[in-house]
Amino acid sequence: MRPILAFVVAALVGVILGSVSQGEDASHAADLNRLQDRLDAQAVELEELRGLLEARDSIYGPVDRKGEGNCGPRLWRLPVVAEECRPTCEDKSDVPKFHAVDYYPDYDGGIVIAPFCPERNPFELRVNGWTQLRHHGFARDVNSWTDNAGVTRAVRSRNAFDIERARLVLSGFAVDPRLKYFVHLDGDTDGGHAVDFFDYWWGWEFNDRFQLQMGKRKVPGSRQWLLTARRTRFVDRPMANDFFRPDRTVGLFGVGRIGENGHYEVMVGNGYNTANIPNSGTDKRLTFAIDNYFDPLGDYGSHIVDYEGTCDPLVRLGHSFVFSPNAADVPGTPLSETDFIRLTDGTPLTDPGALAPGITFSDFNVFFYGLDAAVKWRGWSINSEVFLRWIEELRGDGSLPFNDLFQRGSYVEAGRFLIPRRLDTNFRYSHVNGLFGDASEFAVGFNWYPLDTYKMKFSWDVTWLDGSPLNNNTSDILVGDQGTLFRTQFQAEF
Repeated sequence: MRPILAFVVAALVGVILGSVSQGEDASHAADLNRLQDRLDAQAVELEELRGLLEARDSIYGPVDRKGEGNCGPRLWRLPVVAEECRPTCEDKSDVPKFHAVDYYPDYDGGIVIAPFCPERNPFELRVNGWTQLRHHGFARDVNSWTDNAGVTRAVRSRNAFDIERARLVLSGFAVDPRLKYFVHLDGDTDGGHAVDFFDYWWGWEFNDRFQLQMGKRKVPGSRQWLLTARRTRFVDRPMANDFFRPDRTVGLFGVGRIGENGHYEVMVGNGYNTANIPNSGTDKRLTFAIDNYFDPLGDYGSHIVDYEGTCDPLVRLGHSFVFSPNAADVPGTPLSETDFIRLTDGTPLTDPGALAPGITFSDFNVFFYGLDAAVKWRGWSINSEVFLRWIEELRGDGSLPFNDLFQRGSYVEAGRFLIPRRLDTNFRYSHVNGLFGDASEFAVGFNWYPLDTYKMKFSWDVTWLDGSPLNNNTSDILVGDQGTLFRTQFQAEF
């Protein structure tokens, strides 16, 4: 009985093992079939890719695979060739047609549309934008101020939201890779919600060390004026800086590099402050300016604060000079170009009676000199400027008590990152001094960067003003202000 039982068990085990073996063989066969199908599909894709590459080479010629060709410094930037799915009207055949894609979109410090080969398709567009949403409140300590001409004006307390800077910048090159263009648009609530063309110029790049620009841009005078308002330590620039600095003008500008970390700008243009003044409001004399700085310990970068947390000290030393003669056709009838100059108590120089009763000044020469320095290291930073301005050869429609004026001012700012790349605190002092009065500004504040980038930040500061000679809606500081200014701002850029 036992031998029979053993035989039956062995037979059953054999049947089971045979069934399992057959199942495994069938499964392996199915896997092999699927793998063969995948290989066949990849072979078709490779054949199609080979056709696309051959079509690309027939249009552009062979491309250096090492990425050293004139039009392909990187393999991923080689020209793309796409297949047209439908035949043309002239050719009804089934042979596929191909066309080259000459440009590619990207994000590289801005939205970019760039050519694969700049020599063949010389056009590039870069789009940048940024905006500042601000609230400011001013609590006055005085009700009015009286200027040097004897005119009394009210000082108002203020409380308002505004969009201070809504900027759009278009830049790149066209016609030739050496022909650069720059268009800077600005809109804000202070300007009646109108859009203004701040800067727009063509520039010819002779080499990597010199570019000649033709158009409208900032007169190169004062370091923090030339620095973009996105990088200020506080919500806006110092009072002394805005009092002395020039503005924009139309002219010729030379921009270049000296050595490894030196920079210079030279200019000849219409005036010291002729941003939106037609030629009928300017005189026949031209303004000349030069600005220069050096970074002796390495590239200082675009930030005043030490956002990068530099391990070694960085230093920037610079200066600037502007000469601007101003002359009216009729004595005592100032042109619009001269409206920017104020006495140190805030009185416009060209107002009747500003310097002497019944006399209006219309002709004078302005000499401006600024000296600046900045240091940053391990989260600490400090920067300062000194301003000197001579107003000479004063002429008007009557006898004058003197023929020249001298004004001076300065500011110093310092700060430290309490949390690297997140939170910094800052201090500022600035002052303006001259024959007709002194003015001072004290400020403290902080910047918070909520993301791992400097392109979005919240800023807050409080400023104590003692008799402002400045009238500037952009910085929310008006002439005669004496009191406390609070500002809160959100800024973002792309």
